[in-house]
Amino acid sequence: MVIQETLRLYPPASLIMREALMDIRLGGVDVPRGTIIQVTIPKLHLDMEAWGPDAGEFRPERFANGAVAACKPAHMYMPFGYGPRLCTGQNLAMAELKVILARLLSKFSFSMSPGYQHMPAFRLTIEPEFGMPLVVTKLS
Repeated sequence: MVIQETLRLYPPASLIMREALMDIRLGGVDVPRGTIIQVTIPKLHLDMEAWGPDAGEFRPERFANGAVAACKPAHMYMPFGYGPRLCTGQNLAMAELKVILARLLSKFSFSMSPGYQHMPAFRLTIEPEFGMPLVVTKLS
């Protein structure tokens, strides 16, 4: 649940592009067939209609019943894309993440440095604008 919520708030990619396969109307705007549409994933992941009034808060328990039940509609959760163009590396990335986290958390404790300033920068990927200084303590 913690990993899913972290990926919701800080998805690996900040946008995906799709081509309109037919003439459609999106949010009151006519979009002709063939138009390339950029979908901003962080915007979807913070949408209050899909995620509720606490969409901007870190609440891992929203995934207690899985990603499908976490938001309405379910396709609003897309840290690795959605549908036939879903990232082919998703399963490998999740497996690696779980193994690395388990190994690190079994040997070290982590806390934020007192001078840390939270400011995500939305570039090709989402990263901390001012870095992410941590206090790392080896567990006995």
